Amino acid sequence: MKRPDNVLAIVLESHGGHCACRGACGKTHTGDGEQCNAASSGKNKPLLAAPQTPHATDVQNAATPLEELRPWCWPCWRDALAAERARVNDQRTQALEEMQIGLFDVGADAAA
Repeated sequence: MKRPDNVLAIVLESHGGHCACRGACGKTHTGDGEQCNAASSGKNKPLLAAPQTPHATDVQNAATPLEELRPWCWPCWRDALAAERARVNDQRTQALEEMQIGLFDVGADAAA
């Protein structure tokens, strides 16, 4: 048996020819097991191979091992990636705010 010659072909052969999104994009899918059933990204665009769980950075996504890649349609991937980036950004903002709470908190003893 000939081994597929590109990453997408390997992912599609291993995981099927439908988008693997199960709601990470923010939509409620009605396909098998609430999975997106898109077989293409529309307008003759093929699915893409991307991490099963999106990462916030392109470097993390590009470094994902082949075994962790799944087929995604572009609309689901775009929305899931945006949601993950927003989640990480919110975490960073909250952590920064928590670190700064006491920075300028001058008590009554210090003012005296």
